[in-house]
Amino acid sequence: MRIRTILLSSCLVTAGLYADHAAAQVAEQGAVSATEIIVTARRREESIQDVPISVSAISGEQLQKSGVTDVQGLQYRTPSLSITSAQSQRNTVAFSLRGQRTQETQLFTDPPVGTYFAEVVQPRPYGFGKSFFDLESVQVLKGVQGTLFGRNMTGGAVLVEPAHPRLGEFAGEVRGQYGNYDMYDVYGMVNVPLGDKIALRFSGKTHERDGWAREVTTGRRYDNQNYDTFRVSALVEPVEGLESLTVFDWYKSSETGTAAFLTSTRFPSVLSNYANLYLGGLIDGNITAQIAEAQELFRNKRFTFNLGAGEGGNLDVFGAPYEDIKNWGITNKTTWELSDNLTIKNIFGYRKVRRDMVQDYDGIPLFLITPYQYSRSRNISEEFQIQGKAFDRKLDYILGVYYFEEKGIDGSLANTLPELNIVGAGLNARTTDGALFVTANPGEGYSRTAAAFIAGTLHVTDQLSLSGGLRYNYDKRKITVSPSMPNIVNGDGSVGRCSFDIDAATAGTQTVPFDQCRFTNQKTFKEWTYDATVQYEPSEQVTAYASYRHGFRAGGFSTRATSYVTLAPFLPEFVDEYEIGLKTNTPLGAGRLTTSTALFRQDGSNVQKQRATFVNGNVFTIVDNTAKQRNTGGEFEATFNTEGFSLTGFYSYTKVKVLEGGATSAIGPEIAQRGVPKHQLGATAVISPPLDPNTGELNFVLNYTWRSANYLDDFEREGRQAPYSLVNLRAELNDIGRSGISVAAFVNNALDETYRIGVLGLIAEGLGFQSSVYGEPRTYGLEVGFRF
Repeated sequence: MRIRTILLSSCLVTAGLYADHAAAQVAEQGAVSATEIIVTARRREESIQDVPISVSAISGEQLQKSGVTDVQGLQYRTPSLSITSAQSQRNTVAFSLRGQRTQETQLFTDPPVGTYFAEVVQPRPYGFGKSFFDLESVQVLKGVQGTLFGRNMTGGAVLVEPAHPRLGEFAGEVRGQYGNYDMYDVYGMVNVPLGDKIALRFSGKTHERDGWAREVTTGRRYDNQNYDTFRVSALVEPVEGLESLTVFDWYKSSETGTAAFLTSTRFPSVLSNYANLYLGGLIDGNITAQIAEAQELFRNKRFTFNLGAGEGGNLDVFGAPYEDIKNWGITNKTTWELSDNLTIKNIFGYRKVRRDMVQDYDGIPLFLITPYQYSRSRNISEEFQIQGKAFDRKLDYILGVYYFEEKGIDGSLANTLPELNIVGAGLNARTTDGALFVTANPGEGYSRTAAAFIAGTLHVTDQLSLSGGLRYNYDKRKITVSPSMPNIVNGDGSVGRCSFDIDAATAGTQTVPFDQCRFTNQKTFKEWTYDATVQYEPSEQVTAYASYRHGFRAGGFSTRATSYVTLAPFLPEFVDEYEIGLKTNTPLGAGRLTTSTALFRQDGSNVQKQRATFVNGNVFTIVDNTAKQRNTGGEFEATFNTEGFSLTGFYSYTKVKVLEGGATSAIGPEIAQRGVPKHQLGATAVISPPLDPNTGELNFVLNYTWRSANYLDDFEREGRQAPYSLVNLRAELNDIGRSGISVAAFVNNALDETYRIGVLGLIAEGLGFQSSVYGEPRTYGLEVGFRF
């Protein structure tokens, strides 16, 4: 039985049995939403007003009220955060904070912006963006996080905390949506107490939506959504002060994948070779005509294109594009409050991830680049903390140890420029099987991290506090690569050829026999990271601080290495960050105004950059280092609340400047500010007109965001996304007639803006084209829910 049937049936049956609890439950949740905002930016619970870090926090109820159902919607409510696709793959998101951005989540690389679920790091966050349901909160921490968090992050962290089971309380909710593109979404949650010491919580959702990109010859739709996900949580409090929370989460998707549209071309390039083959009568595909057709299709009807993949033929090696993801994990957080001054905490996590994908990168009928990519990984993490107070409670401290291990394989089978390869070998491009020239690039191995840390805050006076932390980091990476052409027939009749060049100084590829094609390298990285903060609170309404943080991101390896030169490790990254901030919380008229302002400067050395490159007929992602880089900017966030009205607004500015060692391509130097708009601003207004409680609670939600121009490729000016605005609207009536029933209508991207969120640029690499991934068009729908 499918999970969607189980969720819907169980929630509806239980709802009917306990409908009389609805009014009291809704009232209680309304009271909770008005309480003080508590964050865990320093691994302990603190008021957001008091924590000397630039952090944005949104409760699960606020996310639901605003209609945020995935990670893309989060960026429109958070200063400095930018989320784009990883090159041309929509479900692999690239997080950026303060100009620090990852491009692809390969094994053996650490992202600069970490993602955490239930306080456990998610290094390969496939499916992570769809986990925004039944949440306690989401916190976005900006800047270097190198002392208290398990993995070293030089840009920031996104902390997603699932809703916890509640003792002694039976409650539940069921909610359904239907919208354009035949979208439907069913969500359910049940909280079940087992006595007064144990509670269980079941939640999950199923979601389907047709794709809004269409392939003209087959009618197949791309950029669809089809996933199921659920969680089972258990909270146990056997004795006073002891609490153990266990969460099992599961996600599975099966989709047609991302549409990549051909947006720019340049001649002369590899495309010129295809034009010459056509003119010589050696191939049937007229690349000049196909490029013109691709541009005309998009002009005449947005998001339409013509592919060759999936339509058969001797070059259609992998068939129709698709993307399948499976991601599941178990986390446990156990906290034991031994006394008022001493608490121990243990955080354990295990996760297993599988991903398979076929994608047409060029968006035309010719087969230029159509790879099959796969990833298999598992990781385990263990963290033990001791938290306490000393010196008459003037010192808050935390010390701990941490271990993380990830093992897996990350690779691809690439069907790249098959007709050039076939004709170059003197064969017939119309009849020769394209699989003959497929290249395999698997990389497997492990990453291990061990660390010990200590941090604390000394309250010198009631107004002055000093904070600091120190962490020792040990990271080890080991990789084995086996690049080959597994189907090629050699002159002696044997099948398979190693592609690893063992002597780069000699022209051509000097290699080893196919059965010996395994090459290994390993490297250990060690570093101290630390931070120091001075905090001054002249009153309960004002907090000022100044911080210095030294961050480190371990080096690693490229899984696509094809020689000893490219198998060498890339260097660790270091960032020194300086930040000053001011937070206020003051009455204003009939309401209250809170503000948070932060200014920062980051001095980076050996800054890790992920880039697409074209080597020996294959497109790879490699990592290199920029010697010196400076990121400067600031964030401002303000919220005004009064009875019946709430307004949250933000503005952020980020400037990235390469000071030394910038990369250079055939068409010019690198664009330093990639995937990071200089200016971002946004506002969310919630209007709740007075209404008879017997009628219900009425809310109107308006979200607006604007982003300045943004380059989505590191060398190509053709990858520039012009400034754009997005408007999202939602209207809801909750607890109708005190029944617990709610109805809502919503529209996202109300102005139907066309904008790019990712670019695969291969002009600088000599292939001569660039393809783009677009943000979602206007979507809208209706929602009906019931709480009990």
